[in-house]
Amino acid sequence: MQGDDDPAPGYYVSTTALYDPDNPKVRDPRRYVNAEEIPYIVLHPQALHFARLGDFATVVNLQNGKTAGAIVADESTASVRVGEGSIALANELGIDSDPRFGGKAKGVAYVVYPHSGNGRPRDLAEILDNSEQLFEAWGGLEKLTTCSAE
Repeated sequence: MQGDDDPAPGYYVSTTALYDPDNPKVRDPRRYVNAEEIPYIVLHPQALHFARLGDFATVVNLQNGKTAGAIVADESTASVRVGEGSIALANELGIDSDPRFGGKAKGVAYVVYPHSGNGRPRDLAEILDNSEQLFEAWGGLEKLTTCSAE
């Protein structure tokens, strides 16, 4: 539970598998990636055989065309389907961001750039800049449209 000097005293700390190793305080919420501020995705454990925590990604809402840069910040359990994202990511994509009832069952594409990160959290500007550059180098929306059509 967060203490008096934390951002939300009395509330529980919401952790992510990606964290700042320079902050040794496991009960400090600033050690972890903030779901309300940082667009991030959660990968299935098997996907982490190819990509790793801290890698960059681009996520596209195929229904409205909105695109967002993101970082891989968490790992799901083996029984959970792939496709989770942070509150900030949902907001960027025009998806209901309510943690309990929001989300979208289909129509979202994830492009992850394996070994593009450094295994550490990044600030929003770094995530957006790197993800945009990597997406364009990969082929951008044109390639994604081709891939999803196949």
